[in-house]
Amino acid sequence: MVLRKILVGVLTMVMVSPAWGGAEPLGNVTSSSDAKIRDSQLTPGSSVFTGDVISVAQHGAVRIALTGGARAEVLGNSSVRLAKTDNKIQIVLNAGQASFHASGSKPMGALVGGATVQPADSSETSAIIQLLGETHAVVAAEKGALLVTTADDGKVYTVREGEAADLTAVPDPQQNGGAIPAGKAAPKVSISRKKAVIWTVVIVSASVAVTAYLLARRETKLSTTTLGNEISPHTLN
Repeated sequence: MVLRKILVGVLTMVMVSPAWGGAEPLGNVTSSSDAKIRDSQLTPGSSVFTGDVISVAQHGAVRIALTGGARAEVLGNSSVRLAKTDNKIQIVLNAGQASFHASGSKPMGALVGGATVQPADSSETSAIIQLLGETHAVVAAEKGALLVTTADDGKVYTVREGEAADLTAVPDPQQNGGAIPAGKAAPKVSISRKKAVIWTVVIVSASVAVTAYLLARRETKLSTTTLGNEISPHTLN
């Protein structure tokens, strides 16, 4: 009976623990407020693994120190999934706003809407990524330069420091029966139907995106001391 209980306990740990299940650790949480992971409250010092989904409440926030020296931040009303592809840690933004800071040769990137985001080179880079709706996303280069690659056609856009890529999904005429007749409303577009949309990219100033992100950050419940340790070079004042 005792042996059976021990075996049950071990099997339970294997099923609920990413480490036992073979998932790769990607970093550790440095600060957290009103955030959940695997249906449990996320606390400072917790390890995060490939496949983990982090959900943050309205006034919460999470900061993560990733392996290789990169850092990530997830703000309120947001959800991200952590992944690793081709030896590169990737933040998959499902909703809301997040940012990452990377430097050196360790690869780091993000996936938002219909585009992948990565530093243009090994220079110090800070990126802000925002998913504003099913068909609208913004990627801002707060420091350094970014490469934004659209999934539908593989086009690569360089977003320089102080610039932002404004991405909008439009119906693909080849997937939706050609041009829309006069007087007819355009069909609803969803980013989940990637084969039926084309993401258009316009390079704009990053000022609006950065301001919105900093204002959202001020609404978090993290301590003033924690907020002083900025991911970005900008201050809260």
